[in-house]
Amino acid sequence: MNQFSLLSTLCIEGTMNQQVAQQQDNSKKSIPPYMKAISGSLGGVMEAACLQPIDVIKTRLQLDRSGNYKGIAHCGTTIVRSEGVRALWKGLTPFATHLTLKYTLRMGSNAVLQSAFKDSQTGKISNHGRLLSGFGAGVLEAVVIVTPFEVAFTSLFYFLYMQCNHWLVIAYYW
Repeated sequence: MNQFSLLSTLCIEGTMNQQVAQQQDNSKKSIPPYMKAISGSLGGVMEAACLQPIDVIKTRLQLDRSGNYKGIAHCGTTIVRSEGVRALWKGLTPFATHLTLKYTLRMGSNAVLQSAFKDSQTGKISNHGRLLSGFGAGVLEAVVIVTPFEVAFTSLFYFLYMQCNHWLVIAYYW
């Protein structure tokens, strides 16, 4: 008798837990696309702020023809000593702008496309719909943001090279 009551209690608790979980799933509100776009833009800013020092060091090492730097750590400490800590974030504004726009468009358009591919009866999206949403968001991002930025960057870099006729001058001001 004791085992029976324990088993029935477990079954009732399991059923109640399933009902509570189902109610929570039904009461969950979906995140609106504009909120996903804002989250993407904040992610872009954080990524740019974290990666910019690494990118500055990498660029200086790539352009170091005279062998001034002995490695990554030496390059970073030399930049900080000679130009200050803020020099590690040179060029942050265009990089952050690029990533912010890119991730805002990607996350926002993906959310809009996913809502378009949702099943009208169940409100769920299939794996096929997720794939198409991600693909569409990636293509839109590439066409609207990435390609124009790359064309502008390459044109500007070429123009500066023709004006200065020296890569190190460009790297210093970039």
